[in-house]
Amino acid sequence: MLALVGIGLDAKDISVKALEFLKNAQVIYADTYTSITSSESLKYIREDTGKEIIPISRSHMEERLGDTIKDASRFDIAILVIGDPLVATTHHIILEEAARRGIESRVFHSSSIFSAGIGESGLDIYKFGPTTTVPFWSEHYKPTSFIDVIAKNLSNGEHTLVLFDLNQPTGTAPMSIEQATHIINMADRGGVLGPEKKVLILADIGRASQSIKYIEFSRVPGLAGDLSGRILSMIVPSQMSFAEEESVKRFS
Repeated sequence: MLALVGIGLDAKDISVKALEFLKNAQVIYADTYTSITSSESLKYIREDTGKEIIPISRSHMEERLGDTIKDASRFDIAILVIGDPLVATTHHIILEEAARRGIESRVFHSSSIFSAGIGESGLDIYKFGPTTTVPFWSEHYKPTSFIDVIAKNLSNGEHTLVLFDLNQPTGTAPMSIEQATHIINMADRGGVLGPEKKVLILADIGRASQSIKYIEFSRVPGLAGDLSGRILSMIVPSQMSFAEEESVKRFS
């Protein structure tokens, strides 16, 4: 069997039934390419299960996916994924390939930024439009489509969850607030996020260090010192109901 195991957003978010499966699995991999895996989470799982955890990169999984699935026909293999496994499309591909080869698979769900971040914001989940991501820019790669998504959602009266990229081209590190705001400002030629537009900045959602700030986007760079080294995302609210406005006031 091949299992995708969500380990949530904090060290002990993983479910009891997932831990029970891991204790009997022959091989446990940790996905290090779709997110930044918490060392505390891996330590907790390692100590609870007594099993070795093998980090795998994107290239490893893409080049050796067939071998991994073939092995899953003979014994239980688990792939640990921060958050919920089926948020990233990469993991759907793994399940589809397993099904194509007739290999049994299982998914252990957990909390993710989509549930925890939107829930903690106090905004109505039914009023969110498509999610988008601010990616790291490079010399020959400077996409601006995330601004188009925000603009379209705003025109439709929908909130936007904006994820900040996690893996730099030169290594694994979360996008800083300085990097995120610089890229957004460079891309936002139409002034979608004007000086008075307020946003919610989410930091370390689901962890003890969690914080949320409701602030004008033009003032966000001033949060740099407080947000250094933390995993960040942003919500761009559209028109809010009275109840939503009352909810976000506590983050001002």
